[in-house]
Amino acid sequence: MTDDYADARHADESLDGDAANDVAFRKLIYGLAGDEIDPTECGPVEAAQRAVDRVEGLEEENEQLRQRVVDLRDQVNKMNRAAEFYQDVARKSAAKRDHQAAIVLKHAANVTASSVGREEYDGSRIQDVLEAAEEKIHRTNTYAVMEKAEQLVDDRDLCRFQKEPRSSSKNTRLIVKSPTELPETVAGVRIHEGVLSG
Repeated sequence: MTDDYADARHADESLDGDAANDVAFRKLIYGLAGDEIDPTECGPVEAAQRAVDRVEGLEEENEQLRQRVVDLRDQVNKMNRAAEFYQDVARKSAAKRDHQAAIVLKHAANVTASSVGREEYDGSRIQDVLEAAEEKIHRTNTYAVMEKAEQLVDDRDLCRFQKEPRSSSKNTRLIVKSPTELPETVAGVRIHEGVLSG
């Protein structure tokens, strides 16, 4: 038992029943009315009214907080839906780039199948290859296809994305060496389909 409780119990024991009830009632009222209420300057009726006003104010504040929680939940749900949408778009976009890069690699394997050599693809040639395969691509995405091809092959001796500065006389390009050594399948596309590799 804390000292505060012990002191309160001694005070209660020293009072008769009616006085104890009156003190308890006053403590309750003044406690509900708030710490700023001074019992010496405010009677119990006014304190009770202040307590009622305070309780009503707290109920209103509580309702506002509940509504705020509902609004925040709605906002979180909307943000989650938006995040799922963007993730889905990103997954589809990544899968599309994988497929486009694989088509370019397949083209390289078919073009140089008869000899060990190298093929170079600048942005314009990548567009031509993809359009011939009925894959539409905006010119601003050709570098992404080049980078993706390098990542998919994962061997810079066979396939590398060669970025050139704007001042260079050469275009940024994808260089595919010894295409017959490319993997058999890349991103679900059979690279050497109809071509003997070895």
